[in-house]
Amino acid sequence: MDHGVNAATTRVWPFAVTRSVTTGFRVVVAPDFLVDAGRYSLLHDATGGDVTEDAVYWCEYHGRQSEKLWLLYRVVHLKAADVGLEGDYAMSGPRRTPLIEGVVCRTPPTSLATEELFAEVHRRCAAEVRAFFEADTTGHPVTPSRAFGAPAAGTPLPVRELDAYRAEGSDSTAPRGRRPSRPRRLAARLLAAVRSALGLRPARHPHGPTAVRPEPLPRSTGTARPAPGWPRRAAGAAGLIVLGVVVALVVRKFK
Repeated sequence: MDHGVNAATTRVWPFAVTRSVTTGFRVVVAPDFLVDAGRYSLLHDATGGDVTEDAVYWCEYHGRQSEKLWLLYRVVHLKAADVGLEGDYAMSGPRRTPLIEGVVCRTPPTSLATEELFAEVHRRCAAEVRAFFEADTTGHPVTPSRAFGAPAAGTPLPVRELDAYRAEGSDSTAPRGRRPSRPRRLAARLLAAVRSALGLRPARHPHGPTAVRPEPLPRSTGTARPAPGWPRRAAGAAGLIVLGVVVALVVRKFK
């Protein structure tokens, strides 16, 4: 299957997902039609993966009422220069900040993804990503993006195809797996919120789930922002332990 975009047949909408120093991962830029419908959070749910500079991910999204979207994206480290800081990378505490950037297609793409496409996506989302990182607040609004014609030719990028993502309530025949019980769904949501607050992202891979973890910066490289002190780290660890105990008790009670 061919996985890129063709400017002659396909219009694409850029999007970006990242975190700041104190927030969890947030959708920063999303297609205007998803923002208008209040459905941009699907970009947070359906994307993920290990940081890779030389390849992109491909995912087919199955929504309600037979809706299908096609996501083509990459996961990179946010550079310090992109958010007005010194050093090599923008930091979330002691770790590099992952940036998910890509395009949403409403029709199946017909040609290979290119470096030129992702350079244009990065350019279109750069100002909004910087504003979000500098604001460092969960209340920062999502910026709607308009469609543009992708470059008709360019340097192709390798594509890693993921399993189709089937949203809850979808009538698609794509496999979704057994629906967990309500307590387990509640526990999963609480743990997902904790992972997001701690800077961890659920990854989506062809060969089993892992977690996207911002890569620790080498000691020899300067940091753009200081790491949080031990009181803050201790408080975060204590809160995680308490939440884990509460979740375990809830699950046990409703078994």
